[in-house]
Amino acid sequence: MSEADLEQQQLLKFLSRLGQAELAAGNAVALVERDLGQIARRNGQENTVVFALPTVLIVQSAEGQEHRVHLTPGPYRVGDLRFDQMEGVLEIAREARSGRITPAQGLRKLDAVWRMKHRYGDAGFVLGYLVTTIGIALILRPTWTGLGYVAGLGLACALLLVAVRRQPVWNAVMPVVAAFLLSAAVAVMYRFGVREPALQLLIPPLIIFLPGNMLTVAVVELAFANIVSGASRMVAGFTQLILLAFGLLGGFKAFGGEFPSDLGNTDRLAPWLAWAGVVLFALGLHLFKSSRRRSLLWMMATMLMAFLGQNIAGRFLDGSSTAFFGAAVMTITALVIEYRLKGPPALVSIIPAFWLLAPGSFGLVSVTTMAMDGQGTAGSILQLLFILTAIATGCLIGAFVYSGLLHVRKARWWRSDPLPPGGITGTGGNGDHL
Repeated sequence: MSEADLEQQQLLKFLSRLGQAELAAGNAVALVERDLGQIARRNGQENTVVFALPTVLIVQSAEGQEHRVHLTPGPYRVGDLRFDQMEGVLEIAREARSGRITPAQGLRKLDAVWRMKHRYGDAGFVLGYLVTTIGIALILRPTWTGLGYVAGLGLACALLLVAVRRQPVWNAVMPVVAAFLLSAAVAVMYRFGVREPALQLLIPPLIIFLPGNMLTVAVVELAFANIVSGASRMVAGFTQLILLAFGLLGGFKAFGGEFPSDLGNTDRLAPWLAWAGVVLFALGLHLFKSSRRRSLLWMMATMLMAFLGQNIAGRFLDGSSTAFFGAAVMTITALVIEYRLKGPPALVSIIPAFWLLAPGSFGLVSVTTMAMDGQGTAGSILQLLFILTAIATGCLIGAFVYSGLLHVRKARWWRSDPLPPGGITGTGGNGDHL
């Protein structure tokens, strides 16, 4: 076999491994295809064909003699990527697009990413989940007593997760198992006189299971006519919501009878504590998801800007429109951080902010309500779809605003350094990791 054939085989292997890693990180399929196509052209393969779906990747050489089909392993086999691994994968893609690393170097770096260990170990995993739960609870503003109950439930869920986190096969059933156990615990607490709204106790410890990012990426892909990938992600996201709702209802049916409604507590925490909740949420995700230390402040800034945009819009508008403005501000902030301030890839900054915009938590409440009572089901479905569409559209509009007005390729009024190769749509980079 000639040296050119060996190089082509190594390039195809690198493209397939990198594509699988990007899909595991949650990147949209159109952006994965674009990344791999740019890398192939950078390495002299002008006509390489790349076709990606959330669980299938096809890379074919120009001559058609090299044809490989790779199935990306699902999360039940490999587990979800942590933030430090996601950042490593996206940095490898960025370096390969600009030609700073060869396929052989890229393969070695990908192997190193898969071997990364959690920066803070099991203790950091548990502590991070607990802090994340408390942060979301502060945003929802329960009573002080309710906050204590939420912390207890969050600790119990963290201990359950740390017990199975090295067994990825559990990922497929953990949403329903965790929801069932926590709702059963709340049902028993109700028998002993606890008087807190059930979903305010249950949403914070289950926030990590909520598929807000998956559902929003699905809407983005559908907007770009990636019908198969968008529809499959949408089905997967709704399935996870249904599993969570099934677990919640099952726990109450087994131990408490009926799913209690909002009990109308008025002694809620002060509104300013919601901002402290955003900070705690960012810190908790940093520990739980093992993000790089330099990424913490950027994640926190993106989340605060998303929360600020949603709150300002909420003073003038109602409903899903507030999520649109929060998503637009979030996207612009994340892209500025990546390309102007040399921060982490935008996807790493954006994913935590998705949970603040509440597509997942609203969806869980809606699906649970549908399961309890068919009345108003159509309205709940429409409201959920409007929120998802608002967030996806906000992300798209934010990316277009950044591309047209703020990116260094076009915004000459604030360019302080030479333009990197390719600009926003070329080989040097893009807000392509949204």
